[in-house]
Amino acid sequence: MRALIIFFALLLLAAEAGLSEAKATETLLYQEVKLERVIDGDTLIASGKRIRLWGINAPEKGKPFFDLSTKFLRSLLSEGTLYCRLLYLDRYKRDVMHCSIDEVDVGSAMVRWGMATDYKKYSEGFYEDDQNIAKLKKLGIWSSVK
Repeated sequence: MRALIIFFALLLLAAEAGLSEAKATETLLYQEVKLERVIDGDTLIASGKRIRLWGINAPEKGKPFFDLSTKFLRSLLSEGTLYCRLLYLDRYKRDVMHCSIDEVDVGSAMVRWGMATDYKKYSEGFYEDDQNIAKLKKLGIWSSVK
């Protein structure tokens, strides 16, 4: 019986070590970037890079909620550590990146609060649940939709 307990304890330790290694590998894909400024609700400058947030689409300049979306992103990124992972370069030579601030998915927060939409063309519905929550609660851009 004691041998069985030791076996399972070692098995758990090995599994935990494997998970830690996987998490460390995943973390290496993300790099810490220093925010310089927010351009709009889905674009920012950080560590000298023009970054387009992956999977979301925020209102463009001159459109309703542009200012609010931009201010919301600025506020969201104002404190904490920003990590981003490069996915690809877009046609405007921007780094399209998946970003998080203190382990909060930036795209998810923007969509969930109605400050951006799930850009399904690129995200394949990754933020659809967040968008449904914003619609249901009539938040941000969804506040005037009937």
